[in-house]
Amino acid sequence: MIYQDLYWNAALAYGIGVIGFLIVMWKLGTKLPWRPLRWWLIWLYLCVVLTPWFGTEPEPYVAPMIIVAAFDFLDLGPQSAFAMLSGMAKAILAGTFVIVATAIVLRIKALKQNEAALEQGEEATQEP
Repeated sequence: MIYQDLYWNAALAYGIGVIGFLIVMWKLGTKLPWRPLRWWLIWLYLCVVLTPWFGTEPEPYVAPMIIVAAFDFLDLGPQSAFAMLSGMAKAILAGTFVIVATAIVLRIKALKQNEAALEQGEEATQEP
C-alpha cells in the first residue's frame, strides 16, 4: 500500500498532469472551427480523468475511475469494469446534452442577429 505522503505527492502530480494536458487540449482545440466540438472534447477528457473512485481498504483513498476500471477489467472481467464506468457514462451523456442544447441556442441567436443585420442593411440602402 502507498504511504500517505506518497499518496498526496502522487495526487498532486496527477492533478498537475491533468491541468497541463487540459491546457494543451484547449490550445489545440482553438484550431477546430466549431466551438461545441471543442467543448465536447474537453468535457469528455475531464470526465475520463477526473471521475473519482473511492476505496476503503486498508485506508480510505480516492483514485481515477478509469484506472481502477482498467484493473477491474483485467482481474474480474468486462462486466465488472462496465458496471463501474456507468457513472462516468452518465456524466458524459449529461454534458453532451448540455453542450448540444447550448450549441442550438447559440446557433439560433446567431441566425437572428444575421437576420436583423440584413434588415438594417436593407433599410439603410432604401433611405437616400
